[in-house]
Order: sequence, then structure tokens, then C-alpha cells
Amino acid sequence: MKVPRISPVFVLLVFFAFPALVHATRIGDVTDLDWSEQTFRFLSLRDAAVRNAVLGSVFMGVSCGLFGGYVVARRLALFGDTLSHAVLPGVALGFLWSRTKDPVAIFVGATVAGLLGTVVVAWIRKTTRVKEDSALGLVLSGFYAVGICILTVIQEMEFGNQSGIDKFLFGQAAALSSEDVGLMGLVAIGALMMVTLFNKELLVTSFDEGFARSVGVPVEFMRYVLLVGLTFAVVTSLQAVGVVLVSALLITPAATAYLLTDRMGTLLLLSALFGVAGGLLGSYGSFLGNNLPTGPFMVLACTSFFVVAFFCGPKHGLISKWLRRRNRVRQVSFENTMKAAYQVLEAGDFSKESVTVGALAARRRTSVAEARREADDLVKAGFASMLGSDDDGPRY
Repeated sequence: MKVPRISPVFVLLVFFAFPALVHATRIGDVTDLDWSEQTFRFLSLRDAAVRNAVLGSVFMGVSCGLFGGYVVARRLALFGDTLSHAVLPGVALGFLWSRTKDPVAIFVGATVAGLLGTVVVAWIRKTTRVKEDSALGLVLSGFYAVGICILTVIQEMEFGNQSGIDKFLFGQAAALSSEDVGLMGLVAIGALMMVTLFNKELLVTSFDEGFARSVGVPVEFMRYVLLVGLTFAVVTSLQAVGVVLVSALLITPAATAYLLTDRMGTLLLLSALFGVAGGLLGSYGSFLGNNLPTGPFMVLACTSFFVVAFFCGPKHGLISKWLRRRNRVRQVSFENTMKAAYQVLEAGDFSKESVTVGALAARRRTSVAEARREADDLVKAGFASMLGSDDDGPRY
């Protein structure tokens, strides 16, 4: 059956004819509309706040998904969590500097704080006996504690209660401005360019640094390029997801893709797609509620993708593994039963063309009931046929 196509002109006429239906005030505002009308408002994209939330979610999903693929491949999950918490003092200091939520000031402060945290981790690891994981834990807790203290001071200032700086903790897509979305778009474009230009270098350094050095690839340079890009992605995602959960948006989509493919290119593509889908679903869930935080909804959406892949993945899913294991056990049972039948026939110089259940059970050293069940499974699979029965039982 041919599905009729809807003309774009018709869609525009509907939008202009019923402006009250598609108008939205702000994402998450209190309204009396039911979920279907709210969904239509969200999909219409007529409101600036909704457009900013959707575009920000797309850009954030692309940047975090691409960089998250390398984070998972390089086993830098704890580093991503540390970086997301280490930028909090920079966010607070950037706000104090401008006394407003100036995205440029906050971006600069958070970037400096993130890079400083990276340098401190490397410095502790190289100058002390402390291992990298312990250094990451120290920087995570120390920088985050400093950020919380500065945020507390800001809240006690006369302009602190109206600052909206608390949105950086748990995220709120409604707070995204056009400048924020612009920065997120630049970072997403930069992530695409970096993955395209340095694809081979990032791939070889992610899996075999020794080989990369032997062929002349600048391993340390590529590492710092990746860390700088990761810092930009984290900083621009803070207002949408929040400091606490931005690391989950780095890791969860990439971990989901990791369960579905063994190719790095496919992993990056799937990771970006899962990040975009999780961001859009999170924004939609926040829009339906009454000022609900966007970050937790985004993380829950990405986590739901991971749960589905964890159980239903075609290669690494639990159900797929169980089915393959069951098929292997069944195949081994078939082979053992057929081998036992051949040995029974061989012992009788192949004078007969069938074997009894009793002889099969004696050769397999199992009970008659178990031998008959195995023989019946062979019949169902088409590997044997039942010829009849005599005093020794069924013959196959």
C-alpha cells in the first residue's frame, strides 16, 4: 500500500492556522496541557527555549559520544569523571568574574580548571609514588570540594539566588541560551574535524602506544589533543547535564556501542547516535514535567539503551550468549549420541543398521530414559529416525 505524502505547504498552513496549539512558553513551565499536547508543543520547535534544548542536546550528544568512544577504548572512564568534577571551581570563578552567566567567561574558567586538573594529575603521577587512579581520586574530590565552597559563597551574595548557577550541578536544558548552543555547536564541529583528521593516529594510540611510537606517531601530543577536546566537550555540556552526571553521558553511550560492535569507526558512530538520542529523550522528559532536571533524564535514557544492549546485544548480550551456549551444549550432545550409536554398530561389525536404547545407554553410561531423550532429540533434529520397538526398547 502506498502511503500518501504530506505536503510541506500543508504543514505550514496548520502551523499558522493554529498558533495556540504550537506555541510554547518555556521548556518545563507549568501548563494544563496533557502529554499529547505537550509532545506536539515540543516537536513543533516554535519556542526558542525548546529549540535551544534540542540543538544543545544534539551537539552535546555528538561531542560527548565521539570523545566518549576514545574514553572507553583507552580505559579513561575515571579520568572523565575527574575532569567533569574538576571544572566546577572554574565555573564558579567564571561567574564571579562576570557576575552573570556569561557563557564565554564560564567556558574560559571551566576550561582552565579542567586543564589545571589534568596537569595536577600528571604532576602527582610523575613526581610521587601515587598511582594514576589515586591521583585522579585526589583531584576529583579536592577540586569538587573547592567548587562547592565557592558556590556556597555565591549563593550568599545578593545576586546569588537569582544567578541560576545551581543549574550547573544537575543540568537544565531550559537554561541554555543561544550563546551556549553556539559554543556547543563549535565543539561538536571540532570533535568531528578532530576524529576525521586524526583518525589513524587516535586509533593506533588508543590500542597500542608502543607500536604507535615505533612508527613515529606523536603519542603524547595525541593524548593531550584528546584531553583538550574532552575538556571542551565536558565544559559545554555542564549546563545541560550537570557536573555530577556529565561523565555518564561520556561513558554510557560509548559503553553501549562497545557491546554492539568490534569496529572503532562503527563504535564512534553508534556512540554519537546514542548520545543524541539520549539527549533528545532527556530534554523531552524534562519538558513534560514541571521544571524537572534534564541531566538525570538524559542519563536514564542512555542507561536504558545500555540495558537493552546488555541483554539483547547480537554478540555480547546476555541472552545471545545464553542462546549460543545452549546451542553448543545441544550440538555436543548430538555429536556424543551419534558417536555412541556408531560405536555400537561398529562393535557388531555393522551387521545391523539400527541401535536400541539399551545399547545406546550402555555405551553412553547413562540411564535408559536419558538415552531415549537424546535419541528423540536426534529424531526431532532430523539426524535419526525411529524404526520401531522390540524387547530391548525402541530402535533408531
